[in-house]
Amino acid sequence: MVYKESMIRLLAIVLLLFPLCVVANDTITAPSYILVEKDSFQVISGRDYNKRLAPASTTKVMTTIMALEKLNGYEIVKADGNVLSIPASKLSLLPGREYKAIDLIKGTMVQSANDAAYALAVHVGGDETGFAGMMNKKAQEIGAYNTHFKNASGLSVNDQYTTAYDLALIMRYALSNERFKEIAATKYFLFQEGTRNVRYKNHNRFLFCFEPAIAGKTGFTRMSGHCYVGAFEKDEKVYILALLGSNNLWGDAVNILKNLYEQLPSDREIRLAKSCPVKLTSYKEKKEKKPVAKKKAKKSKSTKKSKAKS
Repeated sequence: MVYKESMIRLLAIVLLLFPLCVVANDTITAPSYILVEKDSFQVISGRDYNKRLAPASTTKVMTTIMALEKLNGYEIVKADGNVLSIPASKLSLLPGREYKAIDLIKGTMVQSANDAAYALAVHVGGDETGFAGMMNKKAQEIGAYNTHFKNASGLSVNDQYTTAYDLALIMRYALSNERFKEIAATKYFLFQEGTRNVRYKNHNRFLFCFEPAIAGKTGFTRMSGHCYVGAFEKDEKVYILALLGSNNLWGDAVNILKNLYEQLPSDREIRLAKSCPVKLTSYKEKKEKKPVAKKKAKKSKSTKKSKAKS
């Protein structure tokens, strides 16, 4: 009886001291997540973060940093026939058409374009399998031992996986590249498509409603659920959040970030930050003006006729 009363008192004390942690964990739908300080990699909060799960388009963080390390951005990349069969999100690349490498890199990270990621992979690795091998080698080098890539886009395929812990490691490595940081922080991306520019909005909603956000990549497939990896600043330190398999991406992210911030975006602010449909700006060719001389000539001719009639 005394033992039972002691346990009840102990439980009451625990609930009194840590009520927020209990509530936060109950409201997070992601089966795996981690929040760490970038430099020390000290875990602030987490759940089952070494569990292997499908990465979806968070894969493109590795794709982007690999492309930036292998290319200077000025290269011309020619898309092959396979780009037509690649599902959205995409830039609607056309077979045989040439594109600037930097545009495809930005399209991969900002628009999450699967066809852009594929075209870069083929250009750098010879084919997508070869590029995936390069991605896996880099993952091993940075300590992401529970990660295995099969493609550059993150589209669902067997034996492609990562962990929240590894995803945070990959983001930490990518953030060491200034060009990556600049691209990952880009809110809007203009892509020239024939005679028009297409305006894409970054899928990372935090960039539009949460000032501490400095980078991030979303991902979703039916197999993986919602995935995310992002970086945030506070008190001159950078923190990385990675989560996999969420049913409520932004709600989960906000609940996890409560471990660091008191002021966070509301549900309405996050909804308003949703990636909007593309906006098109068409270029119309200017009509050539008729030479002034011809007009004068016609006028002169009609004048002569009128004089003749009179």
